[in-house]
Parts: sequence; C-alpha cells; structure tokens
Amino acid sequence: MATVAPPRVRLTPRPYQQEAVAAVLAAAALGVQRPLVVLPTGTGKTILFALLVQRRAGRALILAHRDELIQQAVDKFHLVDPTLKLGVVQAAQDDHEAPTVVASVQTLSRRTRLARLRPDFQTIVIDEAHHATAVTYRRILEHCRMGRPDGPLVLGVTATPERGDRKSLQQVFDRIVYQKTLLEMMQAGYLVDLRAIQVLLQANFDALRTQRGDFADADLESLLLAANAPAQVLAAFQRHAAGRKTLLFTPTVAMAYAMAATFSGAGIAAEALDGTTPIAARRAILRRLHSGETRVVANCAVLTEGFDEPSVDCVIVARPTQSRAFYQQMLGRGTRTYPGKTDCLILDVVGVSTQHTLQTAATLFACDPHGLAQASVLEILKDEDEDVSMGAMPIEGTLRSTPVDLFARRALRWVLTRQGAWVLSLGAQHGTLRLRADGVDTWQVMHVRREVEPALLGDLLPLDYAQGLAEDFARHLGVERLLDAEAPWRRQPASDKQVALLQKLGVALQADLSKGQAADLLSAVLGDWD
Repeated sequence: MATVAPPRVRLTPRPYQQEAVAAVLAAAALGVQRPLVVLPTGTGKTILFALLVQRRAGRALILAHRDELIQQAVDKFHLVDPTLKLGVVQAAQDDHEAPTVVASVQTLSRRTRLARLRPDFQTIVIDEAHHATAVTYRRILEHCRMGRPDGPLVLGVTATPERGDRKSLQQVFDRIVYQKTLLEMMQAGYLVDLRAIQVLLQANFDALRTQRGDFADADLESLLLAANAPAQVLAAFQRHAAGRKTLLFTPTVAMAYAMAATFSGAGIAAEALDGTTPIAARRAILRRLHSGETRVVANCAVLTEGFDEPSVDCVIVARPTQSRAFYQQMLGRGTRTYPGKTDCLILDVVGVSTQHTLQTAATLFACDPHGLAQASVLEILKDEDEDVSMGAMPIEGTLRSTPVDLFARRALRWVLTRQGAWVLSLGAQHGTLRLRADGVDTWQVMHVRREVEPALLGDLLPLDYAQGLAEDFARHLGVERLLDAEAPWRRQPASDKQVALLQKLGVALQADLSKGQAADLLSAVLGDWD
C-alpha cells in the first residue's frame, strides 16, 4: 500500500488577519453587505481576502486594476489554499467560468467581456478599494447585482480610504468594519520603524497651481528643476542613505530619468522606469534592485501600488504632494519587514509654502521635523508618552501612556549564513529558527532544536511572510531578552563555552569577542548544518 505524503504546510494567518475576516463575517450577519477593511501597505490584505473567500460558499470575484495586483492575488490565494480553483480574466485570458475569478477591471469592464460573465457571485473583493468609485468598477458591480437583496457581499480592502479628489467611498461601501493604522502596525512589529529627513529646497510652493486637490505635475517639475532638486536630492542621499536600497518618486517621467542620470553620474547604480517601460524591461530593472546590483530606482507613479520589495529601506519622496493618501502609498513601499532591516529612511523633498499643506513624515505622525531627523517615529512617540506620563503623575497619580510591545518593534538579530539561509538564535533551550530558500523567491521556516526532529512551520512563502511567521513564533515562546538586538547581555565578554565551541568548529576569533558576536558566529556556522 502506497504511503500518503503529508500535506504541505503553507501560511499561518496572523492574528489581525483572522480578526479582520471575523469582523467582515460578523458585519455581514448584521446586514452590512458592503464592508470596508483598512490595513496599511505590507500587512497582508491579499491574504485576508483569500481567507474570506475560503470561508464563504459560492463563487467569488476579485477585482484589481494593475497587473502586479492580479499576480499577487493568484500567488497569495495559492499560499492560503493550494487546491483552490482560480481563473484569470485579463487581456486574452478569459477564465470567467472559474469558481474564483481574479479579474482586471480594465478588461472585465469592457461590455463585450462583461456580457459573458455570469453574475452569480456570492463574494466580490475590490483590491485597492479607493478606486472603486470609478465608472469601470461601478459597471461591473451593477452587472453583478451589488445592492440587491440577493446580491453578493462586496468587500473593499485598502490602505488609504481617503481619496485625493475627495470623492466619498460611501458611494460603494457601507462602513469600515476593521482598521489598523500604520503606527499600530509599526508598534506591533509587523512593519518597520521609520526615520525621516527633509531635503529643503529654495522653492516657493505657493506659486504652484493645483489640479484635483494636488500640485500640477508639469508645474512641479519646473519648480524642482529650477531649484536644482536632482543635485540636492543626490547630496542628501550621499550624506544620509548611501548604504540603503532606494525607491525614488517623481512628479513626471522626465524628472525620473533626470534623477537617475544624476545619481548614475555620481557613480551610484541607478535606473528609471515609467508606465511605457516594457514589462520584460521593468522586471529586469526590479530584479537588479532586488539583487542589489541597482541601488536606486526612480519612477513616476508606477511603483506606488502593487509593488513589493521588502529589502527597500529608503524612500525618496521627490514628488511633493498635498494628498495624504498618495503620500502614504509612496511611504508604504519601504515599510515591509526584511531580515536585518531595522528601519526605513524617508527623504522628504520640501520647500516653502504658506498656502498649501505639504504631506511629509512629520505631518503624517504629527512629529517635529527637526526631532524626526534625530530619532525614529517610535522613539519620538515613546518619549512623548513618557513625558505625558511623568507630568500627569503628581495630579492624577496614574501613568498615561500608549501600550507598546517594545520587543515586537525591536530589530531581531537575524544572521545570514554562508549558504544563504537566515538564522535567528532562540537560546540553548529553544534552538534556532531558520529561513531557507525552497524555490524561486520562496522560503521555508524551520524550528531546529538539539535531539529533536526539525519542525516545518511554513514553506513556499515570500521572504517577508516567512520572517513574520518566524518572529510571531518567537514571540509566543517568550524569549524577548535573548532576541533583542540591543540587549545588554550581547555586550558582555564571550563565555568560555562559546569560545571553546567556536575553536572546535575552526572559526578564527577576534580579540575582545562579545557574547553577542559569538552568538552570531555560532548561528551563522551552525545554521548551515542540517
């Protein structure tokens, strides 16, 4: 009798993803048929709606407006449920009879394509739901019986429920049923901390015209070029971000290529892309950014949505904006976690204005820009909480502060081994967590302990999800003191036991080796062993 292979482990949902699904289902039970979920970029909105589709009976339709978002949806659905039967409606592909259809809005909204679509969906999900008021979306939703008594549950997911043109999403959605802010997810450790420095130009933004609530792109380009912005941004990058992997946003295509040329002229590997860049060329540029061969990629409104590169740890906003939503989209490209990444640096290009409110990291988090140049967002907010608490004690006798899981938001000590694996030591009792490549851009998470069979916690995961799964597991073990990259014990002299084991393994030791350094060496060496 043939043995049956054990099922493959994929993705363990995070607590907030499960909470969001529960909130949507609870709201639907109370008659809310058009709920909206708001989660920051990088926190797994696609996983959330894949879980929802898995929980609900009947056919499902996923609507997205970018090629990258469609492919993301397909990939994440397979992570949640590899057996799910998916079809794609995009360009020449027309799997409109599939149980779950992932569709391009641009393709499906064509009347000839829409006429072929059976409108019997029980669940419709709109990715990047702030676009849902557009005519193309409304045409599809009306065809699929939205708002009728027998109509589908229509879920919207977005990081930015505000629209720059101030159109209300209440045209499509009933209310927000679940929301987490960027700050909450940073404090919880699901997104990295932020630092920000303003690049002040000699430019008067009051002279700019506005269109649909934001600066006119052509005017903004002229103003930035007149203020010698490419050279100013380059100087700020060289001073503050030279070792970082960077995305640079500009108001126009010409400005993106001018920025890339300025950086390249200074010997920095930089490239630019735009909406007309062929798909193959765009993918090649982004592969070079991923590998580190390219350090800076400049773009104009191409990589604001649907682009994931967790290793990016610097975002240059050389596209000044009045739109809070647009600013958050740009900033969100750098907030994802990545092994060894401690924070993301934001370089905000600003000028003088008395009439316009320019969106920056300082305005987003209500921080002083000078203070934000010296400390991170979470450091500043923690200090403010402590100041308020200390000031309140003589009057109220109690502490008033925002609860923050300090361990959750600290960078953990991931070590890269010679074989390309990432290792996180949990101490002698708990062993190590290891992230190992098990495919093209996919990773497995292993818990390895002495004299115990290694445990597979997840596989075939994107690196940021693999890291998140491992760190959630570490939190549940309660090994905060051992994992804190800044823990005092790391500065103590290496123990005799550590030195003896390193010598036995043939590792050359430096003088004044610390416990932390010794632990990292052991993790790197032993992490390559099965």
